[in-house]
Amino acid sequence: MDTTEKMEIKQRIFWGIIGIVLIFFLIYLGFAAFYSSHFLPGTTINGVDASGKDVRAVEEQIAQEMNAYEIKIEAREGRTEVLKGEDIVLKPIFDGSIQKELKDQDCFIWPASFFQEFPIQIETMVFFDKNALERKVGTLKIFNKNKMKKPEDAVISAYSKEEGYKIIPEKEGTTVQTEKFMDVLRRAILKLEDSVSLEEADCYAKPRRTAQSKKLKKLVKIMNKYVGTAVTYQFGKKEVVLDGETISQWISINEKDEAELSVEHVAAYVSQMAEKWDTAGKPKKLNSSYEVEVTVDGGDYGWRIDQEKETEILAQIIREGQTVTREPEYSKWAHSRGKNDYGDTYVEVNLGLQHLFYYKNGELVLETDFVSGNEAKKWNTPEGAFGLYYKERNRTLRGEGYATPVSYWMPFNGGVGFHDAKWRRSFGGSHYKQNGSHGCVNLPYSAAKTLYENIEAGCAILVYDLQEAEIAEAKEKAGKTAEITASARY
Repeated sequence: MDTTEKMEIKQRIFWGIIGIVLIFFLIYLGFAAFYSSHFLPGTTINGVDASGKDVRAVEEQIAQEMNAYEIKIEAREGRTEVLKGEDIVLKPIFDGSIQKELKDQDCFIWPASFFQEFPIQIETMVFFDKNALERKVGTLKIFNKNKMKKPEDAVISAYSKEEGYKIIPEKEGTTVQTEKFMDVLRRAILKLEDSVSLEEADCYAKPRRTAQSKKLKKLVKIMNKYVGTAVTYQFGKKEVVLDGETISQWISINEKDEAELSVEHVAAYVSQMAEKWDTAGKPKKLNSSYEVEVTVDGGDYGWRIDQEKETEILAQIIREGQTVTREPEYSKWAHSRGKNDYGDTYVEVNLGLQHLFYYKNGELVLETDFVSGNEAKKWNTPEGAFGLYYKERNRTLRGEGYATPVSYWMPFNGGVGFHDAKWRRSFGGSHYKQNGSHGCVNLPYSAAKTLYENIEAGCAILVYDLQEAEIAEAKEKAGKTAEITASARY
């Protein structure tokens, strides 16, 4: 192929391409000319499809749709209401706005219109009677206030032994925010939309607090921590368990939306526990060495819970949600939690016979006469159950008008205690009536020494007044009771 032929081929290709381009350009111009009087593809006017239509066609379609227009209102619980255009005097107004929109349209971008949308909203094109709309909406069932259900906040449940506390989810209700809904409805009508959902438009009144509330979750976590507490109180071989079932009654939510443990309720619980288990100051039964039972009344020996301190500790245990086994805090202690609180180690002091017995672990260690407080001067040694404070050697006892050195000093009730009295020649009998002490229990030196060497602080001192005649009477009565019981068996 020579050079001339090659040039001809190239020229034909060139002019062919020019021709194709020209054809496409003419087609492009043709469509551009068409869209200078018609709306681009993807164009909607107030929701009406205007694609490829001129102004007149669009107006006809809008007028036609308005004549049969109705909008469905979708509510909760599957309820729907229908509002018709004729109910609100709906009609079109063609004031040149559509022509203006067409004029402002760029007809030369028609190729791009196949890949995008051109929504147009003309509020002046749609007319409806706003008062008629409000009246019609007022007749809708979904706006009947008597049937509206108010939203309910998520709340914390009552305590359950199986589940503790849990969050009860919120309830949405059916109460409509009227102003917001009317605004949504008006806009939907202007767009000639065929439906509006109150749910999607967020027109319902909402609960203030949902189950997803971080504050609520934190609150229920703290409350479950409190009721998760288990405190096992030990009183000797007996146990008392405090758990969530009781603690739940002490928990409330305060004005600041915080879990609050009632310290007053904790204190009341400790008080009830003390009332049941405290023995200090309560009468004590004693099977005396005279083989008759006596009641020792008065004094302060025994168990006494330190209520203030125990309340503070218990409240802290609950706030930390602990599981513990413990004894309560005591301000006074006794020897035993058995049948009696003084156990089998105690000093038995009979003022009536001026005689005492000291038992240690159930064994008699000391038996001796003594001289107690001067009855004539009303310095009587007080009756009751007491605990030995301490013991001390070589102490000078001082009071009004006297200073007396003793070798063994063992106080148990204020300034009253056991001590040796080397100045006395005899003990027991009726010395105490006219020649008694200032209130102390005077012992023979050897007896004081024995007691001192065997007794320890805290030991129970049981002081009572039992006369010989009372002992005889009690034994006689006990004997008759035994005879009656024995005869009843046969």
